[in-house]
Amino acid sequence: MSDSATIIRDGNDSHRIQITHRDWMLLSGPGFAEGPAFIDAFGIFENYTVARGIPKGSLVRRTGKTLHVATSSLHTGIKRDFDLLRYDYSYQIADEPRRYGGGQGIGVDGRNGILSLRPKGYCSIQLLDKKRPEIIDLRPMKVIATDSGLLKIYRRKSETHWLEILPPLLSFLASRMDRELTLGHIDGVV
Repeated sequence: MSDSATIIRDGNDSHRIQITHRDWMLLSGPGFAEGPAFIDAFGIFENYTVARGIPKGSLVRRTGKTLHVATSSLHTGIKRDFDLLRYDYSYQIADEPRRYGGGQGIGVDGRNGILSLRPKGYCSIQLLDKKRPEIIDLRPMKVIATDSGLLKIYRRKSETHWLEILPPLLSFLASRMDRELTLGHIDGVV
């Protein structure tokens, strides 16, 4: 899987962040509010189209302060959840085969829900009750009782690079709070 890169320019100075597909996907996990805020602040999908992806040469402009606030928030969220985000998850219900991806319908205490392993780094049940919608984060659990039997959660270490990427980015942005910066997003960097 290829990486993506974002180049933040301030005149002749620039800072490049190269991010793996898995790391990007971690930002869109259920209940991780800092991720979508970062994606929005950096304008990741501002010029994106389904047919063409991110067009070459497309640029986004933001103030250093906007980027710094979003980056600082993301850094705090990643540090808070790091012990959960650094794993990929799988599960097994009763005697069924172990599952490594996707999701399925499941009941918990008579409430219908969807068990999901998407994106990588997450494992949750979204209960579909209209009166009390709820997301159960399964990542810190080993076993949970469901209407179909015991659900066992397994985890396997995986790489995440956000804690190496964000501190240098914060340093670059800290001295440019009042400046308008130009961002170029490049998809498919090898």
